[in-house]
Amino acid sequence: MSIEQWLFAGAAATTVAFFLLAVYSPGTFEPDPDWSASDGCIGGLEHDDSGISHHYHSTLKMSVDDQHYAIPPNTGIDQAGCREGMRWIHVHNSADTGFTTLHIETSERLNVPLGSFFEIWGREGGPGMTVDRNFDINRNGISDWDEYEITMLVNGDESTNYESFIMEEDRTDQIELIFTSK
Repeated sequence: MSIEQWLFAGAAATTVAFFLLAVYSPGTFEPDPDWSASDGCIGGLEHDDSGISHHYHSTLKMSVDDQHYAIPPNTGIDQAGCREGMRWIHVHNSADTGFTTLHIETSERLNVPLGSFFEIWGREGGPGMTVDRNFDINRNGISDWDEYEITMLVNGDESTNYESFIMEEDRTDQIELIFTSK
């Protein structure tokens, strides 16, 4: 076989392998979440002001059994371990019925998962995460997947990434979480 035929065969095999991987294992191409985002702190007494090079927003709206579940203002601000500072994911103002803006401010580009915000919120007595990183909105230590049907809409489209959903810098996502008791 000539070199051109070898190159063509290699390219064809790579294309087929890529196609099969994309069809049978689509999660392979999704970025891994940077769970450390819940521990980051901007300024404050315990941390140097590291400078923010990435600042973007997503919005979050939650309901439990058809009732709006409000996110308190200042979630992630002046928190234990980040006194007089802000967590890399935080809220300034709360929306009474609509979408609340999540501010994501990091010193480096990270794949910030939605679950990291719940880890931060959980430190303040709000909905949190179980030890295996599942939603725990009532903080009873039991995964909400055992207690609720959970629907997640991102920009109006259903998503199945839930806790691991990556909030990206180049878009402002409208995330809606709907918890319905089983």
